[in-house]
Amino acid sequence: MKEKLFWLGMVVVIFSWFANYLYYESKQIDQNIFLEHYYEIYLQDETFVTFYYLSNKADRSRVSYAVLDGVEVYPVSDEGFWNDDSPTPKFEQEFSHQYLKSVRLQLPQHVLPLEAGTDNSWSFDEISFVFSDGQTVTANIGKVIVYGKLPNFDMLEMRVSSSSNQHREEESMVATTPLTVEAIKVPFSEYIVEDVFVKVNVNQKTLKKLETLMIGGDRPAWFEDRMNVEWNEVEGIAITDDIFPFKLEKNDWLQLSMLFNPERKSYFDFGVEIIGKTAEGEPFIRKSHINDHPFLTQQGVNEIISENKGEMKK
Repeated sequence: MKEKLFWLGMVVVIFSWFANYLYYESKQIDQNIFLEHYYEIYLQDETFVTFYYLSNKADRSRVSYAVLDGVEVYPVSDEGFWNDDSPTPKFEQEFSHQYLKSVRLQLPQHVLPLEAGTDNSWSFDEISFVFSDGQTVTANIGKVIVYGKLPNFDMLEMRVSSSSNQHREEESMVATTPLTVEAIKVPFSEYIVEDVFVKVNVNQKTLKKLETLMIGGDRPAWFEDRMNVEWNEVEGIAITDDIFPFKLEKNDWLQLSMLFNPERKSYFDFGVEIIGKTAEGEPFIRKSHINDHPFLTQQGVNEIISENKGEMKK
């Protein structure tokens, strides 16, 4: 009787082990999964760009190099990778069976099909990442645009900016010359139309109270709480409404309030474009910078893996 119980127990243990193994295997991804990124980068002496990807916890490989639009580029040091001298992995977030990792690539000027200081740009949406274990992952990474020079900020000078961990940003600026704002646009709008919302506020009576911040005065009472109010209570008009064109006189204020979908899974680093012309007819584009990362949940990771597996089956 005891012998039968012993073998029955062994069968249960083996079955349990086998079931756990099958469950573990079902949660593994076949290859590293890169997320979507929407970046605008400006060519400088040292230009870097960071991409994020999901990797199985047992995967100790790291990116050796990457090929984008025929250009071979290399990661910077070991940032975002496993430390070869330590069994502890470096990661951005940890999940049940995967890590969210990052790789920071350097884009050397001399290898890019773009000349610094020009008005030209270069873009790419696909990268082949070659890992140290020999695996190559060709991924659609969203879209990256590299510009030959920095944008002009002369027409609208930034005075106050703020952000919150609730995926909100705000920038207040002052016109240095009379001008007409003809449009305010969000780059990559064809991809992220449901993920970025922008309001513009030109209420001079309210905004000029911010001048006290420039001379060390006390902050207006509403300044501290404005990031916590509901979006529909934020002062301003949506840029999708029929508000253009409108004029600003010299020293008039303009405020942009920006809200990003907290449930999205893509990375943002770009500028909302304020487009217009001066009183003399000189055109300008002024960009209000956005840098916002998603905070992934286990459910979100499961969705990414499921979507990726579906794409691989097609």
